[in-house]
Amino acid sequence: KLIEILQQHQTPLTEDTSTVRRWSMACVALPTCGLAITESERRLPGIIDSLEAPLAKLGLDKERFTIRMTGCPNGCARPYNADLALVGKAKNKYTLFAGGGWLGTRLAYIYKDLVTDDTVADEIIGIFAAFKAHREGDESLGDFCARVGADDLAVMAESAPKP
Repeated sequence: KLIEILQQHQTPLTEDTSTVRRWSMACVALPTCGLAITESERRLPGIIDSLEAPLAKLGLDKERFTIRMTGCPNGCARPYNADLALVGKAKNKYTLFAGGGWLGTRLAYIYKDLVTDDTVADEIIGIFAAFKAHREGDESLGDFCARVGADDLAVMAESAPKP
């Protein structure tokens, strides 16, 4: 009965939500948090919208990984141990972290600094393309990023065919 009510009101159910959206998290950031430098909670859904189709084209839409986003370096959404994370650095600019782990047992490293809001999705899609092209076995995204490191990941992301 409850599911019928939710469906009548066009409320998405778990199975209607993409894997990338399901495992993403953002802090409240602007305008709620006085420490925030950039958007987070209001911006992440749009970024996820930009990632869903490329992930499907790459065949990675069922992969489980974490994307976290915060509006400042305080890290309220736990970005520093996510597979990929965006941390607010300056107005409309983020530090992109990579290489954390699904269970939060490994710290991510700075992949790129001062990534502008309008290029965030392209940067992440490049990482996904590199992951698709160079992963070993059933390696997770965080494990892949940790294995190759920031410099090699940047080269791979630049040269990998984008969807």
